[in-house]
Amino acid sequence: MNSLDQKQPLLTYDGKIGELYGIFIKNLLLQIITLGIYRFWATTNTRRYIWSRMQFQGERFEYTGTGGELFKGFLLAIAIMIGAIVGAGVLSAILHALTGSALLAALPVIALYILIAVVAAGAYFSAQRYRLSRTQWCGIRGGMTGSSLVYGGYALLYGLLCIVTLWQMLPWVSMRLAERRINASSFGSQQFHFQGRAGALYGAFVGTFVGVVALLAVLVMIFLKSFMLLLPIGHAPLKAGDPGAAMAFGSVFLFYVLFIVGALLIQCAYLALVTRHVMGNTTLGSQLRFGSSITGKRLLGMMLGNLAIVVFTLGLGLPIVLHRVMRVVADTVQVSGRLDPQTLGQSDQAPPRTGEGMLNLLDHGGAF
Repeated sequence: MNSLDQKQPLLTYDGKIGELYGIFIKNLLLQIITLGIYRFWATTNTRRYIWSRMQFQGERFEYTGTGGELFKGFLLAIAIMIGAIVGAGVLSAILHALTGSALLAALPVIALYILIAVVAAGAYFSAQRYRLSRTQWCGIRGGMTGSSLVYGGYALLYGLLCIVTLWQMLPWVSMRLAERRINASSFGSQQFHFQGRAGALYGAFVGTFVGVVALLAVLVMIFLKSFMLLLPIGHAPLKAGDPGAAMAFGSVFLFYVLFIVGALLIQCAYLALVTRHVMGNTTLGSQLRFGSSITGKRLLGMMLGNLAIVVFTLGLGLPIVLHRVMRVVADTVQVSGRLDPQTLGQSDQAPPRTGEGMLNLLDHGGAF
């Protein structure tokens, strides 16, 4: 059971591009008509289709979330954020009026920024809780314990640790955060368990880090002239209507695009290793042990192909991208053991009543 050779494909995906395009076109038209409000129902439509086309042990998954839940969560997140901003502003004004100190008046604003950072990081935790609670297999749903604010607090502190150590603690941080998310998750009455070892990742991480730094150095040398044009040193400042200004800003934009895309591609081998490590050390109760056969080459091919599809179709190829991603997931995620739904009790975790509001407000929320 512990041997990777004994693992079999976990999922079967039988979605069709034509069906995805039907959903995509309907979602796109309704989002245009409703000025984007329909996006919550669009997300739900896509999830319901994808979940229904995935099978485990011959049984299909079911997504039970609704667009209304996502919309209510979004409105609640807006209300909370506006309340926090107004509250911080009022408290800041009161402190300034009472003490006359700009420093004391700034404390509520600083606390607000910290709170937003914590909530933004914790939004991924609460989104995972919602998606698990709305995922059913054989009538059994997932669940999650723990606090998204606590998770967000740890994520913020870990992020500061990465900055202080010039990102050298990133493998350790990613393992600790993965443990917090996975070990808080369950499916039915069975708990997921993961224990990661950052040491297994450091060799690949160092190589990736050096590669990204080298890419940055090369791009800086290539675009150095454009950077210098934007700095008013030794020449008159560039004006908005100056053709040279447009070229300089265009070059800087190209620099960022090339760096982000290049850095992501350089990281493929490392990201594949992280995926294999996390999946290979994750279990569900004593019944299932997971694994992954993803390789850097497979991941690189998928990413390059998806990037080309999105660019050359101006975004209209997103259903093809989604289909490709799900095919790779189904092909590479593995499992050993068997789960008997007759012995799997229902989750005793209370499902959230709204979904992913903070993630949709503070982040794009992802395709799923």
